[in-house]
Amino acid sequence: MSENMTLKERIADGVRDAIIKGDLVPGARLQEVEIAQSYETSRTPVREAFHQLESEGFLTIRPRRGAIVRTISSSDVKEFYELKSVLEGYAARIATVRLSEEDIRLMELLNQQMSRHYEAGNTSEMINAHNQFHDVFVKASGNSKLVEMLESLMNQFKRCRISLSHTESIKECMEIHEQIIAAFKSKNAELAEALVSKNSHQGSDLLVQRLRAA
Repeated sequence: MSENMTLKERIADGVRDAIIKGDLVPGARLQEVEIAQSYETSRTPVREAFHQLESEGFLTIRPRRGAIVRTISSSDVKEFYELKSVLEGYAARIATVRLSEEDIRLMELLNQQMSRHYEAGNTSEMINAHNQFHDVFVKASGNSKLVEMLESLMNQFKRCRISLSHTESIKECMEIHEQIIAAFKSKNAELAEALVSKNSHQGSDLLVQRLRAA
C-alpha cells in the first residue's frame, strides 16, 4: 500500500479488498466506529471511504442503517458484461492494427501463465494474468478515454471477475484467448472484436448461473 495514500483511500482499499475476497459478505453491515478505531481515526474519513465505495458499487448506504455490502444481482451482472463486451470489443477492433509483435508475445505468455496457475490451483494469480491479457489490447487501442472508461467499469465490478474462478470456464476461456491472439496475428479486426465479445458473454452466462444457483 502506497505511503502517499490518504487515510480515506487506505480505508476504502481495505474494505474493498475484504469484499472482493469474500471476508465481508453481501448484506453485511459495516460499523463506522469499529473501522475508525481499527485505523485510529475519527469517523469522518470512514464516511468518506464509504461514500467512495458506494459510488464504485461495493456498498449501499441507507438512512439509519449505515453502510451495507451490496448484493450483486443477475441484472447487475448482465448490464456490466454488456458494457464490457461493447467497450472491449471496440478496443480489440482498433487495437488490431496497433498491436506490436511484442504485445502479441506478451498475450501468449499471459495465457500460458493462466494455464500454469490454473493447474497449480492459484486462482488469484490466474485472474491477474487474465486481466493483464485484456489490458494489453485495451491499452494498445491508443484511445485514452476508452481505457479510462474500462478501468472505471472494471473497478466498480471487480467482484464479477470471480466468475473466472469457476472450473468449467477456464479451459474455454484460454481457448478463446488463443483464437483472439490468432485474429490479432492475422490482422482480422472483425474476428478479434467478435471473439472478445464472446469471451465477455461467457463470463456473464457463468456468473448469472452461479448467482441463480446460490
